[in-house]
Amino acid sequence: MENQKTSLEGGKLALIILLAAANLIMLAFGIITIPRNLRKGAEREAVTPRPEQVLPLNEPELWFEDDLFLSEAEDKIQAPEGASVGMSTNERPDLGDFLWYLDGVLYNGVPEGAVTMDNLNSLMGGWKALIYYDPYYEYDSSAYDFLNISIDGTADRLSLTLDWYLIFWSWESESFDLTDMEDSVFIGKWENGGLWASGPGTIYLDYFYSLGDKQYAIGTMDTPDGIPAVVALVRP
Repeated sequence: MENQKTSLEGGKLALIILLAAANLIMLAFGIITIPRNLRKGAEREAVTPRPEQVLPLNEPELWFEDDLFLSEAEDKIQAPEGASVGMSTNERPDLGDFLWYLDGVLYNGVPEGAVTMDNLNSLMGGWKALIYYDPYYEYDSSAYDFLNISIDGTADRLSLTLDWYLIFWSWESESFDLTDMEDSVFIGKWENGGLWASGPGTIYLDYFYSLGDKQYAIGTMDTPDGIPAVVALVRP
């Protein structure tokens, strides 16, 4: 009987020692892995912009309540009078570049004081561009494509080179970097003060104008999947 009691007590002691060792192992594993996971999370956050920092959500009337976006819009919209030509830009676009369109021209049309531009030579070169898919939320496919477009060629053979940059899908509230995507080239013509160019779909830039010290263009796009889209270009 005494031997059996001693054996049980020895078994309990061994179990306690085993559990204590296991706890120490788990603690050491946590010390090693948790900081590493936190660092990975921070790295992911650093390279992946949060949607609210890059693009608006679904309701147009709420997009521009953000003070950052409003300050950017004021800096860009309030420009001195006097049109200029021969402009070009390779700078990447962001939301602030298109507040004039998303919060104005898209719904209200071209503002007073705009000067029509119908000289093709003054429109050549690089532009910041926005393609806004499903702008009236009819197909559950609303998205914003930020890219750069270069206009080159002649009136009879124009080329639009689309340098993809970033797309934001509104319904999923997710953005994706497209900088590694191959450029797309659209070929078309200059006709009646505007241009069209076809590639994967067809882009129509119907109206070019200047206001202040910037140049603008507006139009539409026939997409390969039939989702309606509008197009806006701007350059300083």
